[in-house]
Amino acid sequence: MNLTLAEVADLPAAAALLDSDGAVLAATPEWSGAGTASATYRVRSRRLVVAAPQQAAGCDRLVDALLDALREASLQAGGVTALQVRMLETSLRALVGRVADTEGGSDRAVHYASAGIAARTGLAVRIEDHAAWTLRAPEMAALALVQLAVNAEAHAGARDVVLGQSTRAFHVRWRSARATGTVTTSRSRSERQRWGLAFARIAADALGGALYPLVRGDASCVSTLDLGVNHFALPLAAVRRGVVVKATRAWDEETGLVPGTRIADHERTAVCVDLAHRAAGSVAEHRGWRARDADDTVWLVVPPDGLRDRVRDLVDGLAHERALWESLGEPQRSRVAALAALLGGAVGTPLPRAPALAWTRRMRELAPAFQLRMPVPDCPARGALDPQVTALLAAEVGRRFHVDGEQLWLEVRSDAEGIALLAALPAGLRGMLALT
Repeated sequence: MNLTLAEVADLPAAAALLDSDGAVLAATPEWSGAGTASATYRVRSRRLVVAAPQQAAGCDRLVDALLDALREASLQAGGVTALQVRMLETSLRALVGRVADTEGGSDRAVHYASAGIAARTGLAVRIEDHAAWTLRAPEMAALALVQLAVNAEAHAGARDVVLGQSTRAFHVRWRSARATGTVTTSRSRSERQRWGLAFARIAADALGGALYPLVRGDASCVSTLDLGVNHFALPLAAVRRGVVVKATRAWDEETGLVPGTRIADHERTAVCVDLAHRAAGSVAEHRGWRARDADDTVWLVVPPDGLRDRVRDLVDGLAHERALWESLGEPQRSRVAALAALLGGAVGTPLPRAPALAWTRRMRELAPAFQLRMPVPDCPARGALDPQVTALLAAEVGRRFHVDGEQLWLEVRSDAEGIALLAALPAGLRGMLALT
């Protein structure tokens, strides 16, 4: 879909079209700057930036701390583990809007993908020879290929896969006699249940490509990540006189309402369009979709997730891809796990706990790795805050442990106020942190 500058200004979102130098070429009335919860969509040499609700104030530094811990761990690890963690770290940055415009060869992407498939699956991998070509963020493309291979094993019973290339595209091929149903997903967290294929689609968007999850032939199946389409990935459609007249491929994937579809039989779309007519030029919203009436055209968009949902996706991604980082040594592995738990706590997930004996044993194992200079007491209660989280907090902000009957506390240093690790903790507990 091509957009004129006037059409950009009519989009139902806080959005702006930027040139290669970051200058604003066109913007909607709601635009007030990108902020940290923005999503970027490539439009040839330009970028359409769509701001999303923050929803999770105070998370930014904790997100950065987790991503930096992964980056540092990848630099300190060796061999295949370094590749796996680097691939994961680069990819998770994309989920929270921190996409670096790095470049590399397609052979590098295949190399990373092979390492990830070995960790995530029991598949045998064969790599076809092909002349290398340059792409953005090869690590992110690689993790998308890993997800396609995982789906081949999980949903099609594949035992081996072939990683192939053609000009500007990657292919994952396998043989399968099992009937394979369509695996559906969504870019929006509220519209899906699984993480893997959703990430692959988001990765394709970030790379300006398109994902073709499954094409079945007589004797084989193939999934493709096509990076030669220069794909505008915002799910966006224009409706005139009750008919979808044009739309992005991303809209088609998310809604199934391809151009030519009448909206009368699609309640969500019809209500959104009706609300846009009533809003007289302002943005209307219905069940997460947004719309604006601009003369004879109603623009509809499936907006990007806000920061809170993207942070939850980051935490889910770490859990989903645990096989890629669980072979890290200490304290790197526990640091990553603890930061993920704290970040989850910052967006409403209960912090994990451990039973007393396990807490005491594990804390004393971790104390040397985290270079704790305080004695670790026996846990006096039935359980306490997860030892990985406790060890990180003790190392970064703790002064000493206190035991009072069945209560265990960590005294927080007076100079620790404002440290990112404390973002997940109740404000009233930051001087003396209750662990039990």
